[in-house]
Amino acid sequence: MTNNSQIPGLLGRLSEEMSQENVCIEGFIDDLQMFNDRRSSASQVGLEAKLRAAEREDQLEGAQQKKELFAKLLAKWQHYPSAQKIFALFLARINDVFENHISPHAASLDRQDIDKIIDEKIIDPTMNDMGAGFEHFTINHAHVRGMIYWLADRCYVRWN
Repeated sequence: MTNNSQIPGLLGRLSEEMSQENVCIEGFIDDLQMFNDRRSSASQVGLEAKLRAAEREDQLEGAQQKKELFAKLLAKWQHYPSAQKIFALFLARINDVFENHISPHAASLDRQDIDKIIDEKIIDPTMNDMGAGFEHFTINHAHVRGMIYWLADRCYVRWN
């Protein structure tokens, strides 16, 4: 199976951007800005409310930590266009999986089923896309879960 991921090319461009002083940007690219803005139409607002509604209170402390871990990673790399594109691609994947594979079927899925979908359609493909990454920019499982919780806090993700 061929890997058609855009990530390796973006990692290469990111390496080039890091060596050039004038490549840094202010603000977010449109694809990332969409996720940075909170949805206002959600009935449950914030990460804690969503975890409680999905009976996942046991994940709250770790979820908050992982959400902050991702927020710090995003802040560190937000001035590089290629890093923003990488984040936007991963966040779009997460949003798509929740919108099309989890939320519409949540009533018929148990927690284990949902966690399996998250692992198979979000965590594993994201880690595979990153490959070895490169020395300065790596994403681990905690970062990916942090992206999920960050999106939940912004009302793009819900488990129920």
